[in-house]
Amino acid sequence: MLLVIFAALAVADEPPGYYDSVDASNQAALRATLHAVIDDHVRLPYTSSGTDTWDVLELAQRNPNVNGEIIDVYRNESFTAHGTGNNDYQREHTWPSSYGFPNDGPDNYPFTDCHQLWLCDGSYNQARSNKPFRMCNPGCSEYVTLVNNGQGGGSGNYPGNSNWTTGSFSTGTWEVWYGKRGDVARSLLYLDVRYAGGTHGSTGVAEPDLILTNNQSLISASSTGQNEPIAYMGMLDVLLQWHIDDPVDDDERWRNDIVHAFQGNRNPFVDHPEWVACLFSGNCGLGENYCDPAAPNSTGLPAVISAAGSNVVADDNFLLVCEQMPFNQFGYFLASQTQDFVPNPGGSQGNLCLGGSVARFSSQVQSSSVFGSIGITVDLGAIPTSPPSAVQAGETWSFSTWYRDVNPSATSNFSDGFEVLFQ
Repeated sequence: MLLVIFAALAVADEPPGYYDSVDASNQAALRATLHAVIDDHVRLPYTSSGTDTWDVLELAQRNPNVNGEIIDVYRNESFTAHGTGNNDYQREHTWPSSYGFPNDGPDNYPFTDCHQLWLCDGSYNQARSNKPFRMCNPGCSEYVTLVNNGQGGGSGNYPGNSNWTTGSFSTGTWEVWYGKRGDVARSLLYLDVRYAGGTHGSTGVAEPDLILTNNQSLISASSTGQNEPIAYMGMLDVLLQWHIDDPVDDDERWRNDIVHAFQGNRNPFVDHPEWVACLFSGNCGLGENYCDPAAPNSTGLPAVISAAGSNVVADDNFLLVCEQMPFNQFGYFLASQTQDFVPNPGGSQGNLCLGGSVARFSSQVQSSSVFGSIGITVDLGAIPTSPPSAVQAGETWSFSTWYRDVNPSATSNFSDGFEVLFQ
């Protein structure tokens, strides 16, 4: 019934004013003010005769092409929704409950938090067990994905488009396939901010402090068989990279809307993925967008460029991402030390917001694939001007994205601009 009720819902933006109280000026302020916004959600029962986590997850992971079916997180398989699960699919705790909150009850909020629960093929759920998220290698065991909704399809070659695993328990490894590794990462990043100890503002129930880490021993020590006041999970650096590798897409936005409708809180890193760099890497105020919104493309949306990593030249860790591009079109990034506004250059439907000597990252051309996004790591020592330029501390550079489109005939378009002061 719930699947039918919500079948016509479209992906929505965050509610007006939802994040108005958030202060993103620095790491500490962002963590404190963001926690206050997403804290104290409504707890749903894990299993009950009324609305429970099964109902929410089957809506959140609906197959958009087949009414009454769900798509699981790891195998990318489509199953008929049953309302209570079956031998085919189960509920996966992306943060394994054994690490800090194994005993469910009315005072255990993370156990039933649907922002971190995912419907999952039963055999894949058991294979993952409670292994931390890490990168694997060609010697690992492969758990293939299926082609579904234009995604998936395991290759038999590492890393391909499969999940990979080795070992067991807290010393084991589970590597998520490319189509869902960002979704899983943002689920855990959410938990790190949502659960900060203290008590629930409405019920007064004590809540754990959940902390992401790269420390293996802390993760192992969190598995005590009891609900703990502090617990750890990882690996943080891997999750941060997966967040960059797999940008937010419409399926993840849909999921965020559905969970919010029932729990009353949102995963902020789906709405504002740029906050991850500030919260977990201390890179706040990395840059700012200008010349926005860009001209809409064939999706009806403007392409948006953002950056991640660090604006410190010595770190050599600066990444560009462009989202809301048309699907399965190619594009590449542009850079210049001069901003401008050139409408419809060369017959394009968009506007070039760069001037002067424009560098083209044309050797790193990419397909937007079914996610409508591309991303690169920028070599700050060789910006492709003519001749190549090395970015220096104190310089301001602006970036944009050029891409092909069919709107309705073959054309090209541009994202907005993004300005960065390097240090």
